[in-house]
Amino acid sequence: MSNYFDLDDELDGYLSWDDDDEPAPPLNLDPGQREALAAAVTAGLQERGCDHSLRAAREWAAGAGVAWPALQVALEGNGGYCDCEVLLNVLPPDDPEPDGPC
Repeated sequence: MSNYFDLDDELDGYLSWDDDDEPAPPLNLDPGQREALAAAVTAGLQERGCDHSLRAAREWAAGAGVAWPALQVALEGNGGYCDCEVLLNVLPPDDPEPDGPC
C-alpha cells in the first residue's frame, strides 16, 4: 500500500499519516521555525491545556506562513498527534522534564 501524496498540495480534507511500512515524513522546518513552533505549542498548552488536537501547532503554522497539510502529515508521521505529543515526540527539549505536558 502506498501513501504517495505531494506535500506541497493544498488539501482541503483531513490528511493523516497511517502507514507503518513507510518512513516518517521529514519535518521540513529550519531550526528557528522549530524553536518558534515549540514555543507556540508550549504557550498554547500552558494557556488551554491539551485538548488532544493540534490546535496550537495549526495556529502557529497559519501565522508563520507554513503550509498546514504538509506540517500536519510530518507531525503525525513523527508521533505528534496532539500538541503535547509534538513536544514529547517531535520537538523534545534537550533536557526533558520527568512529567510531560499531558
